[in-house]
Amino acid sequence: MKKNHIYILFSVAMLNLLSCTDSFLEVKPTSALMESNYYDSPERIETGLVAAYQPLLWNDYAFGGWAPLLFISDIMSDDVRVGGGGVDDQPSLHLMRHFSVTPEINFGALWVTLYSGVNRANIILEKLPSIQGLSASRKSQIEAESRFLRAYYYSWLWKLWGNIPYYNTNPTVTPYLVAQVTPDVVYAKMIEDLNFVIASQLADKTVLTAESGRATKDAARMLKAQIVMYQNDASKYPEVLNDMKSMIESTRYTLMSNFLGVFDDAGEWCTESIWEINYTDKNATRDWGNALAAGGTVYPKLIGINGGDMPVYEGGWGFEPVEKSLYDIYDDADRRKDAGILNFAKYKIANPAATYSPRYDDTGYFNRKYIARKGGNSNCTSGSLDMNFRNNLRIFRFSETLLNAAELLIRTNGDLVLAKSYMDRVRARAYAGPNGIAATLDNILIERRKEFALEGHRFWDLVRFGKAVEVLGARGYTENKKYLPIPASEIDKAYGTLTQNPY
Repeated sequence: MKKNHIYILFSVAMLNLLSCTDSFLEVKPTSALMESNYYDSPERIETGLVAAYQPLLWNDYAFGGWAPLLFISDIMSDDVRVGGGGVDDQPSLHLMRHFSVTPEINFGALWVTLYSGVNRANIILEKLPSIQGLSASRKSQIEAESRFLRAYYYSWLWKLWGNIPYYNTNPTVTPYLVAQVTPDVVYAKMIEDLNFVIASQLADKTVLTAESGRATKDAARMLKAQIVMYQNDASKYPEVLNDMKSMIESTRYTLMSNFLGVFDDAGEWCTESIWEINYTDKNATRDWGNALAAGGTVYPKLIGINGGDMPVYEGGWGFEPVEKSLYDIYDDADRRKDAGILNFAKYKIANPAATYSPRYDDTGYFNRKYIARKGGNSNCTSGSLDMNFRNNLRIFRFSETLLNAAELLIRTNGDLVLAKSYMDRVRARAYAGPNGIAATLDNILIERRKEFALEGHRFWDLVRFGKAVEVLGARGYTENKKYLPIPASEIDKAYGTLTQNPY
């Protein structure tokens, strides 16, 4: 295993050279080679591309830090609490809930993870032009995949920290200082990358199972829409609306009839899945001594029901108890209510022997979409069982395409009948039949909360709708809390070139 000592804004990012097996992102280490000598063939540039995908898998736990992106997003919302063993159990998570993260108690490991992804994508883009033996078409596809990944990694740095160092060529001269830029500059650079992907030779949708997880044009369209809508860039609303409508009209995707089934094993890469981050327990070697190894995720165990003895679900560590107020926004006819949230009292009526041991901030409600299922790591034979659940993260689903299109039609004074029809499709699945509501922004915000509960959307929606102070102000949110403080370790290594965010 090779370590590439390039500082990602002054933090060492590890580049583990990985090789493909039968399926995309099933990986294993190769022998150590100097990076400058490694990228000298089509096979090795393909290996490097797989390595550029690997940091997608690390957000749950890496570099000694916990930062599951869905969870930390929802901690800031009104949908979940932190839980666990108490306020001293992962204090950064508890501070996150009250918008009081400090430069010293922060998510520095996540910063390193995301910049590791940027670093790896940049390496491929730098080395690709000199590779002999690759067709022009394949080079274009590799460039597009790498630029999608770079935009995705930057999108999280942009949302979380805002005023960040941006570079599309890795620094080569010590001390590897990179200029800090404003969120608007980062936004423009991400759009540039995503426009390249959308105009590229990539497929709209991956059709080969072994390739599932690679970037596609539709994944880029969804990421672009997410970024444009978070930026509230009305000048680009027509562009992303056209992207959403083209995806809808293409019939490439359909909503699954069974909402909970989307999050079961059989629901991975289902008919409504646009892009997922793949985890696997097959040949998994990830463990506490090597959290960057290939394999599964620890997130289901983290949020599992503490001391649980119950059918179907495996016990866990009791983080992310769900607010009763989220459960109560659904009416009883809405199948998303109990499909997405496990109400333990109701569950016990059907399963009288089920028990659990409440932990800190317990509410009796749990994230049913991602909690650990029994047998969810059954193929793991060499890594840590706790770290190797095979639950894929569902990043972009077709229901989001529909609700994005509905919202964009409203925001552009478009066809409200069409907007309502898009919303009605999402609600018809939820209610097992027609249950339409008016196409308004207030209804869109509520519908997004219900459809994407516990998938990391709610806080970002409150911010972009201008509702965050109203909903979260009592818990400490103000406009100057939009961005986290930059980790103190990065400020210290910047030789005075970084300006700290307000906190």
